[in-house]
Amino acid sequence: MKNIFWYLSSIILTKDPLLSSFLRVMLKSTGFGHVDVADDLPRLRKRQAELRHDLIVADSELGALDGADLLLLARADPALAPGLFIIVTQDTSFRFFERCMRRGADAVIHKPVSPEALAGAVVRLLASRRAWRGKIVPHPRSLPQRGFRQERLPKPRH
Repeated sequence: MKNIFWYLSSIILTKDPLLSSFLRVMLKSTGFGHVDVADDLPRLRKRQAELRHDLIVADSELGALDGADLLLLARADPALAPGLFIIVTQDTSFRFFERCMRRGADAVIHKPVSPEALAGAVVRLLASRRAWRGKIVPHPRSLPQRGFRQERLPKPRH
C-alpha cells in the first residue's frame, strides 16, 4: 500500500554528492516515489519548470549562497515559491534559524541528519496549513467524512 509520500515529488539541492545520496535514500525509504537531485539554483529552476516538486530539501552550504539567501531568491521566484522548503545545516545558532524562518523556510534540520528528523519534519509540514493552502495535500474538510460503524465499536464491559 502506498502512503501519501508516494504521490509527492521531492528534490534535493546540494553540491555534496554524499549528502545527496544519503538524503535520497532516506526520502525513498520514507516512501517518496520521485526524488530528484540538483546542485545549483539554475538547475533547480529548470527541473521545477519540467516537473513541479512539492518538497525541496536544500543544503545550507551552496558556495556563495547560504540557506537564508537561497530562500530569499526562491520565495521571490513564482515557480519555486509554492514548494515546501527544508533547510539542512550545520549552523545550530538561533540567529541562523531565525533568518531562515523569516525568509520562508518551512523547517530547519541539523547535520548529521537522522532519518527520524527528516521524516518528522516532512510529516509536520504535510500536517501544516501551508501544505493544504498551497494545494500540496487536500484540505482536511474536503476529505470524505465516514462515521464509525456500530458493529466495529467494542462493547463496553461492566
